[in-house]
Amino acid sequence: MKGDAVKLVQFLEGSQKRFVIPVYQRNYDWKKENCIQLYNDLVSLIKKKKTNHFFGSIVSYVQNKDVIIIDGQQRITTVSLIMIAMMNAIKKGALIPEDELLYERLRDTYILDRFRKEERKVRLKPFRNDCDAFDRLIFKDEEEYIEDSKVTMNYRYFYDRMVNSQEITLDELYTALESLEIIEILIEPDHGDDPQLIFESLNSTGLDLTESDKIRNFVLMGLPADVQEDYYNAYWSKIEKNCGEGLDNFVRDFLTIQTGTIANFKKIYAAFKGYHATCDGIESVLQNMTSYSKFYHQIHQNDLGNKTLNEIMFRLNLLDVTVAYPYLIAFLEYANKESMSVEEVEKVFSCIEVYVFRRQICDYPSNALNKIFASLHKSILKLKKETDAYSSVLIYFLESRTLSATFPKDEEFIQNFVTRNVYSMQKKNKFYLFERLENCSSKEKNDVYENLENKTYSIEHIMPQSLNAEWKQALGEDHARIQEEWLHTIANLTLTAYNPNYSNKTFAEKKTMENGFAISGLRLNQYIASFDQWTEAELKLRKAHLIEVARSIWKYPTTEFVPEEKDDEIVSLSEDYRFTGRGIKAFTLLDTQYTVRDWVDTIVEIYKQLYFIDPSAIHLEANNPENVWVSTKPFENAYRKIAEGIYLCTNNDTMTKVRLIKGLLHKYQLDEDDVTVILTPDRARGKSVK
Repeated sequence: MKGDAVKLVQFLEGSQKRFVIPVYQRNYDWKKENCIQLYNDLVSLIKKKKTNHFFGSIVSYVQNKDVIIIDGQQRITTVSLIMIAMMNAIKKGALIPEDELLYERLRDTYILDRFRKEERKVRLKPFRNDCDAFDRLIFKDEEEYIEDSKVTMNYRYFYDRMVNSQEITLDELYTALESLEIIEILIEPDHGDDPQLIFESLNSTGLDLTESDKIRNFVLMGLPADVQEDYYNAYWSKIEKNCGEGLDNFVRDFLTIQTGTIANFKKIYAAFKGYHATCDGIESVLQNMTSYSKFYHQIHQNDLGNKTLNEIMFRLNLLDVTVAYPYLIAFLEYANKESMSVEEVEKVFSCIEVYVFRRQICDYPSNALNKIFASLHKSILKLKKETDAYSSVLIYFLESRTLSATFPKDEEFIQNFVTRNVYSMQKKNKFYLFERLENCSSKEKNDVYENLENKTYSIEHIMPQSLNAEWKQALGEDHARIQEEWLHTIANLTLTAYNPNYSNKTFAEKKTMENGFAISGLRLNQYIASFDQWTEAELKLRKAHLIEVARSIWKYPTTEFVPEEKDDEIVSLSEDYRFTGRGIKAFTLLDTQYTVRDWVDTIVEIYKQLYFIDPSAIHLEANNPENVWVSTKPFENAYRKIAEGIYLCTNNDTMTKVRLIKGLLHKYQLDEDDVTVILTPDRARGKSVK
């Protein structure tokens, strides 16, 4: 790799030299403030009579006589736009330079290669829409410019400023451009330089490129130029179009589908490189990504080709269930391949909606869903026989989850539904809740979400937050308890577009006033208007009514699916799984499998293997007086020897052993997915299981 300080114009000039922005680079994206600063610098160079100005480095390599720009495309493109603006100003007579040959010098030295055999004779080749916008500035009239392109926008800024301000002459502007100095770094792939590694090093801060930018570069950079363009057009451009600004999120979801592991948002690129190393070739990866990106687009845009499905997906997005995207994408790809009926797909989506909302009402942690949805589709396919309905297996699997992955049953769901402080819930969840209660399954829908979002509707406390004397009298002597118990619960809440008018008026006034409950167009208020007063008795009646509505909307799904008995069950330690009572025959730690007789063998062997890697963490545990599980002394048969002077208590239940293993993994900065256990089937369980 060679690096030299040269003038930018010296780098740009040269017979038959063409500069190519490869397809793995981003579009030109210099902002107006960048252009303002550059032009200010050029003016300052002339005013201060300076002859040198450092303009950064440009990294490139030569391929088939073309100069491939790895780093520096923004600056090269911008300077070229200034030169084109100068040419057009001269051509239109807007500015007249002292140097009569300036137009020809700019055109023939830096912008065009008039003797090139190819039809396109422009020296700089931006990529994608940038190229068309760039060429139109040179060859077309203004009415044919692509106005929404950054290329055109920045060109117009330079043209307007040089013509209208005339801070410096065209000749001075050219002199200023001649003063720009760069470090030219020439990579020599034939001598062992790796363009991809150099690119990564140049962008190691991660401030400039997104994770998907780096992946695009990694995928395309090492390919021949013609293959780069073919792959970009056939695959990557479609992926970008489908995903838009969510491209990083999609790549993370794609990796989750393929590997079952959820990548850190800041390490998506590294995770992709690791995944790619296990694949046969990059084209098959791109084919899969392109296919999956279509389904990402469908769920992100609520565009599933069916009205009911679109409505369910809209509600799921309202609940912000991006955590479920890996599952939904994988499922839709499978459903499409299997030509699954729309009715069956609707059952699956409805089940996911009910599962997610019941958990939210019961305040289960949302982060527990990450692991569930990461492997849900594969788990279902493991259980599903050819004759089984997919939705039946899904329902069985979710209903069999325990602990933090629980699917709340009616008793738990209803208890939380009627006692939850709904008013303090997150906005998106409140919007979802009232949308469903108002519209249920009716085809005549009120746009609750839009009206809440634009503040046309607001949430109304029927019994107000501030009780006046009339309300206290209506509620009776126990008014303080009634208000505390019922105020923010769903039984006392509704929607209205006239909240300021209602204030803390009496119930009779709220019902009969202009735009009151009695003439409200909202279904929620029609039931409320059937009452003549609002006391605890009416609150209880509405509570009972809403319980029946909730049971109908978020009906607990049922299934007749019964799984076949399996010889072995492989479970990751990261899964919410009740290991108690399950026999174990083996486990894997860091991709190595160990045969064991029981859970005692398992925990002892894991401690031994990690002690071998680094004994310090376990020594700290053993010498911690508050740690009762690891000791420097043996205590009868309750402790097993790990190493010289280190003993582990094994006189505890299975779930305690699992918790100890998880805690130890965290101390070694290992993921719980790094341990999987092979469990024996139910028939192999015995009283000797420890």
